[in-house]
Amino acid sequence: MRPQNEWFKPQQLRRYYFVYEAIALALVSAIAGGLTVTGILAAMNPLVPLVGGTLALVVFGYLTWWIPAFYRTASYRFTDDEVEYRRGVFFQQKTTVPYNRITNVGISQGPVERLVNAGAVGIHTAGYGGQMGAELTISGVSDFEDIQNQILERVRERPAKATEGDDSTERSTVPASRDESSELLGEIRRIRELLEQGGSGA
Repeated sequence: MRPQNEWFKPQQLRRYYFVYEAIALALVSAIAGGLTVTGILAAMNPLVPLVGGTLALVVFGYLTWWIPAFYRTASYRFTDDEVEYRRGVFFQQKTTVPYNRITNVGISQGPVERLVNAGAVGIHTAGYGGQMGAELTISGVSDFEDIQNQILERVRERPAKATEGDDSTERSTVPASRDESSELLGEIRRIRELLEQGGSGA
């Protein structure tokens, strides 16, 4: 159970991203090795492997710096009314999802996530934010099942409170709607009686 109103970090997120970087680096190395063994690399213009190698070094160097930098900025918090998520290396962003808008809370765990003992919690809302997927995803956490249950408990509390308010509203509006229906039926009966009298007089 995560403490209420306290920011927490996705502990396994950094390892999760580094595993993906290692997989990508292994793929690039395998492709470069294959090109070297088959002689294709030697037949290329020398500038091509030079530019490609430089670009790969820049990309992987940037990722190696960015992953821990992003991890330091990423944190979540459960308040009394909503789930909050803040992050951003260059531009700070903050996402909030109120409990009363949440329609589904799902969990997932892919092969890489199982490798680092992590999972993801997807928080879905009804037409909120104009997107089809999860409105907010809590990734890189080991206790993803506990987090799912914690959010669902908060969500279940909201309809109960909202229903009480709706019931009081319905009690005050239903008599008025019945009175209006009764008046409308009375008018229809009087019109019918007048029509019947007119027909009998003719």
